[in-house]
Amino acid sequence: MASNPRPRNIKVYTDGKTIVRDNASRLVAQHMTFPDSVECIGAEAFQNRCQIRSVQFPEALRKIDARAFSGCTMLREVCLPDGVKKLGAGAFSNCSALRKVSLSSALSVIPAKAFSEDRRLRSIHIPAESRLTTIQKDAFSECSSLSLVDFPSGLRTISKRSFYRCHELKTVCFPDRLESIGQEAFYFCGIETLELPDSLICLEDSAFFKCNNLVEVRLPAGIRRIGKWVFHGCNRLKYLEIRHDPEYIGPWIINRAAVIRCYRDSAVDRYCRESGFTVEYL
Repeated sequence: MASNPRPRNIKVYTDGKTIVRDNASRLVAQHMTFPDSVECIGAEAFQNRCQIRSVQFPEALRKIDARAFSGCTMLREVCLPDGVKKLGAGAFSNCSALRKVSLSSALSVIPAKAFSEDRRLRSIHIPAESRLTTIQKDAFSECSSLSLVDFPSGLRTISKRSFYRCHELKTVCFPDRLESIGQEAFYFCGIETLELPDSLICLEDSAFFKCNNLVEVRLPAGIRRIGKWVFHGCNRLKYLEIRHDPEYIGPWIINRAAVIRCYRDSAVDRYCRESGFTVEYL
């Protein structure tokens, strides 16, 4: 019986496990199916290959390196097998037709710029049993159509500009173990209500800058650091409630028109008086 031929659109190294730009670039197809043996897709292997419309990844896949599919402007959906443990920086960035992403449960880090500037991306599915702990810098920056993200329970860190200018992101359910939200992480997002977990320790500078749909925010008592301009530019924000005394509060955390609710004679009260903010006592 004749063996099944290897798909003609892809060549691999002699070990049958690795695809790189040199052995794949001339053999791209609209609908790609990888050999079952492939474990790694190398850096920039399919970068800027506008012919690619769909990709069927093998179950053996463990790693997709930096910018492997960056600039694949006709790719519409990415579904990673559960065995994928590592993505490289910018792996699927600038994929302007990409609409849906399903990530692997084995992935512990979403790297820098992994899906940045994917402006038609609408939803990201992360399995509930995911090992994800960190979303790195600019991972979903400028994903202006993004409206749905499933954060797993083990997520600890959302880094700088992770969801920068995700205008359609209106609802975010933060996990109970989240510890840090980085600088400009949700800058100019469409978030309408904000329920931050008690585990949160740090809100970095401008974390929610210009989130213009926010009206009222209450900060959990575990927060030690509130960076400058955290809620500045949130033009509809009426109340920011702080029931404890953080170790650090930066300048201009709200617009002048908003009110800070706090306890009389607390460190927050003193901060408000020194900064000229209106106070309402709890």
